[in-house]
Amino acid sequence: MSKTNAQIKTAARQNLLGHYKTVIAALIVTELITLILNIPFDRITQQGMAFGVPSRILLGIIGALIVMLLVELLKAGVSYIHLKIARGQDVRFQDMFSVCKNRPDLYLGYGFLTILLALACTVPGYLCLLPVFIGSDTTTAVALTLVGCVLLIIGCIVLIIVLLSWSMTVFILLEHNDIRVTDAIRRSRQMMKGKKRRFFGLCLSFIGWILFSILSFGIGLLWIIPYLSQSQTCFYLGLLPESPEQKTNGDA
Repeated sequence: MSKTNAQIKTAARQNLLGHYKTVIAALIVTELITLILNIPFDRITQQGMAFGVPSRILLGIIGALIVMLLVELLKAGVSYIHLKIARGQDVRFQDMFSVCKNRPDLYLGYGFLTILLALACTVPGYLCLLPVFIGSDTTTAVALTLVGCVLLIIGCIVLIIVLLSWSMTVFILLEHNDIRVTDAIRRSRQMMKGKKRRFFGLCLSFIGWILFSILSFGIGLLWIIPYLSQSQTCFYLGLLPESPEQKTNGDA
């Protein structure tokens, strides 16, 4: 990859010119669907925590995880729109639903694996914190709380590192729908060797904009999130080997 993160962000801004209406509409629809589907499970979880009923907490969490899995299809569709924009292709709002017709099992499978990964990294910590959720105030609960916090911190660090390695998987699946999910993950890991820190730095560079957008009651996120997504897409394209035509044009 020859482009710096600053150049990638510049290219992302240029790519989005004339496409903001499409990517913003796709973002709004994705967030609205996620919000609506999560409403009943959020209520179940809140009731379980309010009345100290672990079974309802568990039911609400399971429901939320199922919603996360289904929303992976919409997120993959948004990534498809950004990939077409980055390649200079014509895009339509309807493109975000194309993955639902073309091998949706791939994105559901990847979503399932990411959920399993997240659970493996965070569940041990949350289990230690469970006595706090059900209102226990024993000395053992205090000790478990400290252990749970440590486990959560370690788990989150591991989760971030692994997700950075897997970060190109959806793009690979979008371009190679005849590949297995595990093979796409393996290819992403190979592509991200030695690139994880730089990709993390690219994502981290948007923190300031995101915090600033919160001051605008989140309205600014309608522009910042597509900007981030397009930058990530450009990063992916920068990892691909140049075709002979690209090399010739570059030499010229």
